Amino acid sequence: MPFEIACANCAAILYTGFDLRSPKDVIRSNDYKCKSCGKILSVGDFSVDVMKI
Repeated sequence: MPFEIACANCAAILYTGFDLRSPKDVIRSNDYKCKSCGKILSVGDFSVDVMKI
């Protein structure tokens, strides 16, 4: 089952893959910004949603 991390502002996918990565690692690799909308990201902005597909 793949994991996704998305921007809360524009819903752009910041990470997708089978390895569980922490939001801190993902936002660090994106220079703490969403590449799509430019919103400054912080770890506190993330929530966990589990969806059955």
